[in-house]
Amino acid sequence: MLAKKRHPVIFTVNILLFFAVILFGGNSIIDISIKNATPLLLLPMLTAFSIFNSVKSSAAAGFISGALLDSTSSGTYCFNTIFLMVLSVSVSLAANNLFNKNIRAAAALSLITSFIYYIIYWLIFMTFGVEIQNSLIYLLEYGLPSAVYSAVFIFPFYFLYKCFSKIKGTN
Repeated sequence: MLAKKRHPVIFTVNILLFFAVILFGGNSIIDISIKNATPLLLLPMLTAFSIFNSVKSSAAAGFISGALLDSTSSGTYCFNTIFLMVLSVSVSLAANNLFNKNIRAAAALSLITSFIYYIIYWLIFMTFGVEIQNSLIYLLEYGLPSAVYSAVFIFPFYFLYKCFSKIKGTN
């Protein structure tokens, strides 16, 4: 089997896009929060990337972007590195074996990944050492609204990566 050739412009745009989303996502320069919901734009972007790319590419993107996100977040240790890599591999496998690569499937995958991320984050970082009332307040007022708000951003990323996929000829 022949290896697929990478398109150098798309590869460069992907690196710059991931870097920009990580840099501006954790920064208050551009604040797109609505009330208590703050989106983690990396989740829908990584979901869209994984839908249209191989498992290896998705694992690498998840690992590297998770490591960069961990380097800008305090107290997450290697949570994002491991979790985003597993999440991106899971999305790639699901998109290639279970789901179609259409917008409805992408929206469902984005919603699922966002909910899983915020619930696992809550379980690991918010349930231990915090009063149960404060823990539930975080989940209900910040975590779940942020998950829904994050999932909405799948739409622009889906169409961007669908366009990239057509340019590369892998769709």
